[in-house]
Amino acid sequence: MYERSQKVLRSSHAVGWVLILAVASAMASAEYADTVSVKDLPPGAVAVTEPGYYAEPGKTYVLMRDLSSEMTALFLGKDVTLDLNGHTVTFAAGPYEHVPNYGFEEGLRAWDVSRAPGAKATPSNVRPMVGEGILELKAGDELVSPFITLPVANRSYYAMCAVATNTMHVSIRVEDEKGQPVRCEFKGGSVPRVYAPEEQYHPELGGGVVFAHLHHLPAGKYRIRIKAETDCLIDECDIRPALDAGIAVVGAIEPYATYADVVKFYPCAFFDYNKTGAQAGVPVDGLPMVKGKGTITIKNGIVKAGTVGIRTLGVQSNAPEVTVLLDNVKIVNAGINANAARIAKATLRNCRFEVDTPFIVNRHDTSETSVSVGSAMEVSGCAFMGGQGNFSGSCPAIHDNLFVNAQTVTNHYSISPYTGTKIYRNRFEPTIGSGIYIGGGHDVEVYENVFRIETSPPNCEYRYSGYSTNAIRLSDYNSKRTAPDTERCAGNRVYKNKIYITGKAYPQFKGYTPATYAFHYSCGGGTNYIHDNEIFVDLKDQGSNVAITAFFISGGTNSGGEWFGNKVVSNVPPVQVSGRYGPARFDKIYANTFIKAPNAPPGMQAVRMGSWDEWNEATATDIEFYSNRCEGFAFGIEATKREHSYTVGWTLTLKVLDASGAPSKGQAVLVQDAQGKGAASLKTDSKGLAKAMLPAYRVHGTQRTDCAAYTVVVGDPFAGGTRHAVKLDEDTEISVRLK
Repeated sequence: MYERSQKVLRSSHAVGWVLILAVASAMASAEYADTVSVKDLPPGAVAVTEPGYYAEPGKTYVLMRDLSSEMTALFLGKDVTLDLNGHTVTFAAGPYEHVPNYGFEEGLRAWDVSRAPGAKATPSNVRPMVGEGILELKAGDELVSPFITLPVANRSYYAMCAVATNTMHVSIRVEDEKGQPVRCEFKGGSVPRVYAPEEQYHPELGGGVVFAHLHHLPAGKYRIRIKAETDCLIDECDIRPALDAGIAVVGAIEPYATYADVVKFYPCAFFDYNKTGAQAGVPVDGLPMVKGKGTITIKNGIVKAGTVGIRTLGVQSNAPEVTVLLDNVKIVNAGINANAARIAKATLRNCRFEVDTPFIVNRHDTSETSVSVGSAMEVSGCAFMGGQGNFSGSCPAIHDNLFVNAQTVTNHYSISPYTGTKIYRNRFEPTIGSGIYIGGGHDVEVYENVFRIETSPPNCEYRYSGYSTNAIRLSDYNSKRTAPDTERCAGNRVYKNKIYITGKAYPQFKGYTPATYAFHYSCGGGTNYIHDNEIFVDLKDQGSNVAITAFFISGGTNSGGEWFGNKVVSNVPPVQVSGRYGPARFDKIYANTFIKAPNAPPGMQAVRMGSWDEWNEATATDIEFYSNRCEGFAFGIEATKREHSYTVGWTLTLKVLDASGAPSKGQAVLVQDAQGKGAASLKTDSKGLAKAMLPAYRVHGTQRTDCAAYTVVVGDPFAGGTRHAVKLDEDTEISVRLK
């Protein structure tokens, strides 16, 4: 493992590396194994001893020693195998420097603040970004770094600054050792584009890292100037190597590398390999360009970064028709948007991805995860250690992996699956953050996984409000049932998982409400099915402001979910229907078992309904509760004084026997309510059984209507059918023997 900056190691919001390594060592699913190098080259193989181009189709290339490069190390062509042979490829391995005290962990040390009278070192708990310290600036303040050496000429660097909110604006300028301003333009198009300086820039919602792109500069000494155009909170002011990869497969040169390009979601790949003076997309002479279908195998070794950078990757391929198989590869990277792999088409087996990226350029780009693919055939036997989310992209089968998210920004879940994905036998154990986000999509199945989720300290975006971590979130932001499939979350199944939820308070962050849920559900586009899961909910700090439950159903009114057969052991109400995230409607919650944990407080109810925030008028409408069994307490609902409407009922089971005592199949059964109206019309099955879930009472606002009295008629109700009165205040079974 390479030496990481002390800033990243100390960060309370970065990867807890020692903890991650300890967790991983105990995980059978982390299947990467070190390879013993062989000294004899296999017949027909080509020895690799230096960085460069390795692109002859059909060849197997074998590393014969560790190698390193100041920039991208290896470029591959299609239909090749790269056997790392137990060796290590190190990219971005030059003698790169960082701005001293770039994260303000030591206050204002090393910075010239003579033009920044309002500059003040501030604890990061004001707006968490990276580490324990940030810097407060007033509008007009300008601070200047010491000079540092950029040792490699004609390559990309980013002069960067983390900014806390999208209302805060900064300008980033860079000067050479003579104090002259640096201006970088890219002339690859019809109109030159300015890459540096960057004037009057701000991050997107949630905060992020803005930057000026330095390129085609001589080696030498440079410094960064940060000017606050508004009052600002900033962090991570540095000049870092950018846009390198350990191993590259070049389908196209995509030289769109400015901050404006990032927020417009333009693709960026291999900027430094666009031919100087040529149009955008023209490669340098000799660079292997990969076109058409093919396969590439990379196996048995390590790819790692040589310095803490920004927007760097262990493996990068933008060849859309080439499948890159990573097999038994470990990738180690650190920095801002410093990830393991971004591959157009992939298969991942038995790999390990160690990523330490404590903050992000733009949190709205949820593809910025440890590994991002356009599509993958399979992801199995891998350990994803750290990152702002672990895996993104289309894949039909994700199984037998370990996911250790280190998410400090909003909505960067461990996985955000596409339609049709099956996710099974994985372990989700984030050091911070959430598990699976199912958004616009259908026919996703999540089963036989284990989740361990805890409340999180606040992130930069939600420092002064509530922020939740979730084992599984299903959400389409209340899409309509008639919306396109890509906009609806519907027809998904989550079952037979084991989920552990732990709530911990953070009283040191005044104004912050931590929340954690097994399921966070806010769908309107159709019905999803959550069943036969085993859930354990434990609030450590009873009486605190932690929001915690197993089923948090809030934010959907067009359709509901079906929740059945789940077992929940909890010391708080296991169900919340409508709440701080909005209303709920049409959810059906039945045949679940709710067990009161030994450390639960007295008076605990099964269900909370509505939001206790005075400003929030969220209601629950047309909710159904049937046959939910409670152990250690009685089923009850604690509701706010809103116009909620719901039904509570139970299951009536009727067993019909003939005169000999044998089950009577096909026997007609009519269930009538107290007014004589038909409530259910049934026929007995081969075992003589007929079942119906029937209301016991209905509530609308403050009005309760009891309806637990029924009459069961076996046979023809007009020609001698037998009648039996039933009061349905619990699951009830009656037996009828015909004469």
